[in-house]
Amino acid sequence: MKQIAVPITAAFLAFGGLLLGGTVGVFAKQIIEEKKYLLYAFCGGILMGLLFLELVPETFASYHPTGPALGLVFGLLLMYILDTYFHSSAENRGQPQASQAFLFLSLAICIHNIPTGIAIGSSVSANEAAAASLLLAVIFHHIPEGLALVIPFSFTRFKLSAFICTIFLLSFVLGAGTFIGSSIPFRTNHLQGIIMGSAIGTISYVTLHEMLWKAMRKVRFLPFISYTLAGMIIVRLYIEIFMHHH
Repeated sequence: MKQIAVPITAAFLAFGGLLLGGTVGVFAKQIIEEKKYLLYAFCGGILMGLLFLELVPETFASYHPTGPALGLVFGLLLMYILDTYFHSSAENRGQPQASQAFLFLSLAICIHNIPTGIAIGSSVSANEAAAASLLLAVIFHHIPEGLALVIPFSFTRFKLSAFICTIFLLSFVLGAGTFIGSSIPFRTNHLQGIIMGSAIGTISYVTLHEMLWKAMRKVRFLPFISYTLAGMIIVRLYIEIFMHHH
């Protein structure tokens, strides 16, 4: 029963975190609707904060550096190939940049949720207290991801139902990863390290190329730096207040 309950709980909490973050992003977008690329810079800052203040240090501390490094290279190459294909395809269809950014970021979070779910599932068998702590961290971790996801989405032509379906799918992936982690004994963590590195690579590509690079070309330097740093500072405060105290 526990094997089913924990994945469902993880997926539910992830969905709640993504939905809450998305709701915050909708209100932020309404406040500064005309400043699309400043929002991109802010979003990029949030993702940079998540990467360099949490994901990268934790990953390289938890796994042998070779695995995450290989995964990082693979993730960057994968996103470059997809970017090249989608850009040529999108230009033919006249697809806006915001749609590409939203789809790429969704893919990056999807890849990231696989090893996260496996880690939660594995901890259920090894240490129930650690599992409870990880489950509590899930919702806090997904709030800034939901915020980052809704910003490019809000500039697309997609309906709100598309966003709900996307975060439902991302939550399902986390739940599936949790089920796998609780069902299959992982004797080695090399594979998890590679997958985590791939997640870092995909999110890094989206952050630098789809968010920050596009924003830097459209807005003046000082506002760009200010909004990017604001996003990173918010994540820093967020991690200190919520993540490190749970």
